[in-house]
Amino acid sequence: MSDKKISEKDISSAAELLYKGAKMLAYHCPDCKIPLFEKDGKIFCPSCGREAVIEGQQEEKMVDERLPEPRQPSTSQDATEIADLSKKIELAMSKVCDMIMQSRSVEEVKELSESLEKLADVMKKLK
Repeated sequence: MSDKKISEKDISSAAELLYKGAKMLAYHCPDCKIPLFEKDGKIFCPSCGREAVIEGQQEEKMVDERLPEPRQPSTSQDATEIADLSKKIELAMSKVCDMIMQSRSVEEVKELSESLEKLADVMKKLK
């Protein structure tokens, strides 16, 4: 990893992408060392805008296709509970984004980003 520090703009951009449903990947841009993101089937660097291709991606998609479909609410009470839970998760995601914006530690940003990604995954499963 290079000595280049991640700018506040890059952190803001990453947090916004996560909030909008993009997935932060474990891979980094070879040029600017910022984590790569995936959204709408495209993998890209939010800092320099380059698109990326990750070898072995076909295998990963095959695993995702085997996941069971999320269950649909069976009653209006279930739907209400899911809506309430969704609102709480959105609030938590917003707070985590704020914490990322205020953080001065790369390690803390990494941990918070992982938490944000997990919250986003839960939201996708609820919908």
